[in-house]
Amino acid sequence: MPAVERAVPAVFSRRAFALAGLGVVGSPLVAAAAQLLLADRIGLPGGLAAGLAVLAGAALAALLGALAAWAGRRLAFYEIAAGWLLLVVLEFGPLLALGPRLRGGAVLAGWESQGKLVLVLGLLLTSALAATCTFVGATLSYLVLGSGRFDPSLSYELFVAKSHLRLDTRTLLALFGMVVTGIVPGMLALIAWSVWQDRRERAAQRRGEVVWRRRLPATLLMTLISIGGVAIGVWALTVVLSVMSGFEADLKAKILGQNAHGMVMKYGGPADFTGWREARDKVLGVPGIAAATPFLYEEVMLSAGQNLTGAILKGVDPATVGTVTDWPRKLEEGRLDYLAHPERIPPPGDEGRAFDELERRPGGGVARAARPPPGGEPLPGIVVGRELARSLRVFVGDVVNVISPLGDLGPAGPQPKSRPFRVAGVFYSGMYEYDSKFAYVELAAAQRLFGVGDAVTGLELKMRNVDAARPVTRRVLAALEGYPYRVKDWGEMNRNLFSALMMEKVVMAVILGFIVLVASFIIVATLIMLVLEKTREIAVLKSMGAGLASVMKIFVAEGLIIGAVGTAFGLLLGYGTCALIDKVGIPLDPEVYYISNLPVLVDPAQFGLVALAAMALSYLATIYPATKAARLQPVEGLRSE
Repeated sequence: MPAVERAVPAVFSRRAFALAGLGVVGSPLVAAAAQLLLADRIGLPGGLAAGLAVLAGAALAALLGALAAWAGRRLAFYEIAAGWLLLVVLEFGPLLALGPRLRGGAVLAGWESQGKLVLVLGLLLTSALAATCTFVGATLSYLVLGSGRFDPSLSYELFVAKSHLRLDTRTLLALFGMVVTGIVPGMLALIAWSVWQDRRERAAQRRGEVVWRRRLPATLLMTLISIGGVAIGVWALTVVLSVMSGFEADLKAKILGQNAHGMVMKYGGPADFTGWREARDKVLGVPGIAAATPFLYEEVMLSAGQNLTGAILKGVDPATVGTVTDWPRKLEEGRLDYLAHPERIPPPGDEGRAFDELERRPGGGVARAARPPPGGEPLPGIVVGRELARSLRVFVGDVVNVISPLGDLGPAGPQPKSRPFRVAGVFYSGMYEYDSKFAYVELAAAQRLFGVGDAVTGLELKMRNVDAARPVTRRVLAALEGYPYRVKDWGEMNRNLFSALMMEKVVMAVILGFIVLVASFIIVATLIMLVLEKTREIAVLKSMGAGLASVMKIFVAEGLIIGAVGTAFGLLLGYGTCALIDKVGIPLDPEVYYISNLPVLVDPAQFGLVALAAMALSYLATIYPATKAARLQPVEGLRSE
């Protein structure tokens, strides 16, 4: 027997420990550096940059794990476990001890905004991924090089694995039919068939006939249970992630429809941004910019009759605002050009009513302020959200008073400034926060109200590629020669919201991933049963010269077959369920969720990641039974017979 196939020594290999520890600790650092390079320097979209960064870190961990196994001439279980503990000490210890005492920087921001639990969970997932990749690399290296030479062949091992599992075409077709028809109908059909067989057997026994009934082998039953466990885990994970991705995509569409992809502002406030026309010309010349429009942004109070509420007033350019945002196309009542031509606003009662009659019941406080005198200057127009119009009980043509705290200085000190506006339109964005707080007026009217002359708050930008907003805004800042200008992209403006959604998705994936983890333990139990059942065959193979790596390949192949079949069935179930939800629809209360049906977004990348995770867990579940089988001595196997 070659020296590499001797029993595993209990002494650490220093080279293997160093390589495994370097893979576990260095993989997250390489992933972070790759993310910084790809996203911030090269300017790739965030999702693509993150995926490539994770692949880079995983590849490094797998490579160093393979080198660790080669250096130790064994599976390097102990080295990888020690490397993982080293990662915990190096990452978690100082951060948990010093995190609350840190001042400034991204660490403190993440600590305070997301909390200890989220940060620790992120580090735990990172370390687990690094340790898993290192371990996978080490075991694969051993399977290929464990015989003392490079041996990637797998044909004979696959043949033996198929004969052990007994997964013939008939069984797979039955499983596939159960998946296509659904788990519950398939199980009911199976129970009905079993009851019918029992009745036939009892009837034959009463007639005195001998009935031979084919019994399902225990190992095949365990194999089918393992496949079902993996399929259910993958099914649940894909459906939940698709639904959460649907909610995220719907929310992103509404946010980007109401807001711009980016904005340019000046330090010092709106009074300092006077040369915005020249700045807009420079911005429009930057590659990647599709449109730009000025805006003026202030917080005000709106009153109509006895109704009063706070709001955010934005002065916009009616000629260009529609090229940057989508809210002008979401007007339910009125028209956008009423802002530029307030004399065209119809009088109260002439525009169609979109609200319920309950909103206009007696005592409801519907505003019916006096119209401007004949021949006088028409009042400027204002566009409000649906919920804001309901709270004020106003319709198109009604008068709304805008009260600004930025008033003139009077004898008693600063006095708020008030000016009447007429409702020119009502929009519905689908988000309560926007529909209840935002109001839009013409830019010149807002400048007169706030007394800022020709100044604006900034420029709103629309990108040709929304995912490349961050590098494009940096090019805009470079074109404007930096200070006193500053830029923001949509991801930065909504960082907390999308970070919370992403963390929620990750947590749900981890929680539902435990279903696949439990299924992997079923795979372990199934393979251990196979090892105990095939003790004699293993002894014969080793007596004929099969090496440790060759025996391990057999049981690794068996586990991978179980995982692959279960993953394929789970993906089919997940895609079918998502297609059914998308086609039929699960109704939601639009008054609560602002969406009529449950959204579903089938992302091939997510399905691929789920499949990869399921296969990785299935592979890891095979290592222990395969190792036990490989270490079986031929004499012990033959003696047991």
